[in-house]
Amino acid sequence: MTALQTVVSRNIDPFDTASVTIGSFDGAGSYNAIKESVVLKGDVRIMKESTRKVIRTRIQKIINVICDMFDVTADVDYDDNYPVLYNDSKITEKAMSAISHADIPEITEVFDCGPQDPSEDFSYFANDRPSCFFYVGCQTPDGANHPHHSPDFMMNEDCLLIAAKAMGTATLNYLEK
Repeated sequence: MTALQTVVSRNIDPFDTASVTIGSFDGAGSYNAIKESVVLKGDVRIMKESTRKVIRTRIQKIINVICDMFDVTADVDYDDNYPVLYNDSKITEKAMSAISHADIPEITEVFDCGPQDPSEDFSYFANDRPSCFFYVGCQTPDGANHPHHSPDFMMNEDCLLIAAKAMGTATLNYLEK
């Protein structure tokens, strides 16, 4: 597992963005016996498709070398999952402008948060059509932060109506021009 953590640091340009996370290690069993097998599960996040190929190749090579070294076997089920999510710059600029100039009092700030690496279904649409993916703040009224993919995830459901207003505004603006 620690060898897999070197994939990014040893193989990816430091000006690129990538992560390899082993988030699950299932080797439960008796405390005094070595398990016959364990299951590791993880996630790879990237910002460029070319980086995805490098990471996949390096992970497989590391696994092969460790298997040879310790005379064990590994079954690898590697799913490339979601494509990189790219926002179209023109569509994004139009959406940001429309939302910024709309009379939606709940929206107090609109900004470009820069490149992000979500594993997001929307990326399939964005790879087929010019698109704009945006985040909507949904912090709870007490100001506590309960982010996505956290066991404490909690959202202020008022954000759903605000998001609908923002999306409607962006869509109507797009259709007018």
